[in-house]
Parts: sequence; structure tokens; C-alpha cells
Amino acid sequence: MRTTLDNFDLEPAGGEESRGGFLGLALVALAVGAGTALLFAPVEGAKTRELVGERLRDFRGDAEGAIARVQRELGRRDARRRRERRSSALLGLALGAGVAALLLPQSGPETRRKLSEAWRRRKGEVDEVVDRVVREPQPEPQPAS
Repeated sequence: MRTTLDNFDLEPAGGEESRGGFLGLALVALAVGAGTALLFAPVEGAKTRELVGERLRDFRGDAEGAIARVQRELGRRDARRRRERRSSALLGLALGAGVAALLLPQSGPETRRKLSEAWRRRKGEVDEVVDRVVREPQPEPQPAS
């Protein structure tokens, strides 16, 4: 006999019933777990709670130690990165100065004088543009429609 699986539905009809089934299953599992614990507990409840508490405190202490070690290592890595960045910056500065000294067509004083003149010229041009913009009337903003 052939069976067609096209109409086979794995989900039960109605979402509310499936939620009630989950809650019922959870309650049954809770009861089975509690009954198993009662039947197979090696010592009385107070002693078990004491043992569990000690182990949790030990675990907490171990976790605190591990967190402290991780924080120290992260601090070391951060300090190492800062040192590497400083070293890279100093190396780049030294290389840039060396390349500039080798490729510079004029002497240092002559280059500084030319840079200073160019700076004054550009500053004058910028001042003129700013004065012109300040003196000229600005168009009125158009109302937004």
C-alpha cells in the first residue's frame, strides 16, 4: 500500500494547544527530576546544599582568578600596542625626515623662507575671500514649501 506524504502535517493544529502541551511536559519533567533526586540523593538535603554551595564558591573563586588573569593579559597587550604605535610613529618620522633631507632641492633655511612666503600669500588670499563674503549681502533663504 502506497502512502502519500504530501498532506502529512508535523505541527498540531492550533497554536494554543501546543503551548499547553509544552507546559505540561515541563511540569512532568520537573516532577520526574525531583523524584529521581529524592530517590538517589547520596546525602541529606542540608549536606547536599552545603556541598553545592562550597563548589559554587570554589567555582566563583576560580572564575574571579581567571577574569583577573584575562584583564592583566589585556592590559599587557594594550600597553604593547601603544609601544608599537609609538615606535612606528618615531620610525616613520625618522624615515620621512631622512627622505626629505635627501630629496630636498634647497637648503633648510631657503625652504622655510619659501614655505613662509607661500603661507603668507595664501593667508592673504583667504582673508580677501572672507572680507568679500562678509561685505556682500547674502541671498534671503527661500521658505520651505
